[in-house]
Amino acid sequence: MVDREPQAEEREQARTAAESFAAELCRLRREAGQPSFRTMAKKAGSISHTTLYEAASGSRLPSWPTTRAYVQACGGDEAEWRRRWSAATGREAAPENPPTRTPPAVPPQPTASDRPADEPSAPPAVTPAGPSARGHRLWTHAVALLVGALVGVCSTLGVLSFHEPVAAAPLPQDCPTEDPAPVRSPATDVDAAGPPAGAPRPATEQPATAADPAWVARPAADQQALPGTDVVLPVFSPVVRGDALVVTMMLTSTCPGSVTVTDTRGDPFETAGDVTDSRRHRVLVFAAFGVPALTTADSIHVTYPHASKYHIAVDEFRGISVARGTAQAHGPSGGTTFTTSATPATCARGDLMVGTAGTNTGTAPEFGTGWTALPVLALSSYRLTTAYQVATADGPCAATGRTTSQWGAVLTVFH
Repeated sequence: MVDREPQAEEREQARTAAESFAAELCRLRREAGQPSFRTMAKKAGSISHTTLYEAASGSRLPSWPTTRAYVQACGGDEAEWRRRWSAATGREAAPENPPTRTPPAVPPQPTASDRPADEPSAPPAVTPAGPSARGHRLWTHAVALLVGALVGVCSTLGVLSFHEPVAAAPLPQDCPTEDPAPVRSPATDVDAAGPPAGAPRPATEQPATAADPAWVARPAADQQALPGTDVVLPVFSPVVRGDALVVTMMLTSTCPGSVTVTDTRGDPFETAGDVTDSRRHRVLVFAAFGVPALTTADSIHVTYPHASKYHIAVDEFRGISVARGTAQAHGPSGGTTFTTSATPATCARGDLMVGTAGTNTGTAPEFGTGWTALPVLALSSYRLTTAYQVATADGPCAATGRTTSQWGAVLTVFH
């Protein structure tokens, strides 16, 4: 029987190291004035803006050439970031111009860390077997072992220092007494997930007149591994005057405290749902009704207690003016479903039901029959899934679907 536990622990450590390194890259970009990834790609020259965006997403550790291009585009210290990258990956970055050795009759052979992943291994060089050669090899091996040990220790310390807590309930001392300095979202122009292709785009100043509730578009969204208390999401598609904005979010490893949502037009966003699971992952829903027209010059501002990651989606709906009911629940990993049916809400025919589920590891949540899924926000193994449907009959209603993940779910009923 193969022991799966060490493999799962290694994957968790690799994921945590990638997210921690991405958070440092995002911090460097903020200090550089938050340039767009397209601007950074132009400065880098050989690395695309999508590759640079992925480096800061935390999905995996970037290669050293990608890291170097990112750092150069943000004016960072390349030598310092070379050390950080080596500590995070556990291997040395290959030098751009490897030095030659003497005597010239024995050319240097590339090591595994110097060689690209797709390049086949070269046969070992034949060297004299005399006492001097053996002593030189022993000395080289000793130095290599020492360097490897130091890199391994630094990498382990880096992983442990950012390892996510798995305690069931937060103790007061687990949370900081003072939150760190506010951070801003790295989302700019094409960097954030824009509205889905084909999303309807009515004129900005046209008042909503639809009789039945309907989804219109997703004007703002972002997900990042940024341990802070403040995020600003730019509006990347206009919002029609008179429509409603529904904000769904998940805060990972968060602390108790108030969460607020505002926009640059002063709309009052009210809390419509709030649940925290046993790992301190918190899922919330906010809504604002009859909003004024928003343009791409506007933004959504969210403040929250300390958290290691956030997922936030802003969806525009038409034909709703009040939140009339809510239900929430959470459950551990290892099951097959998620549902809010333990505390059912009451729906009337024609009501809009918005369900959202935040999960960690396991299978991605899938809502049941009748639900229309909106774009999923995913960061490593963490996902925020939102869906909606219009009630076809009066009676109890719930947000229900399939997942094997640890989950928290909220159903909000709008009229």
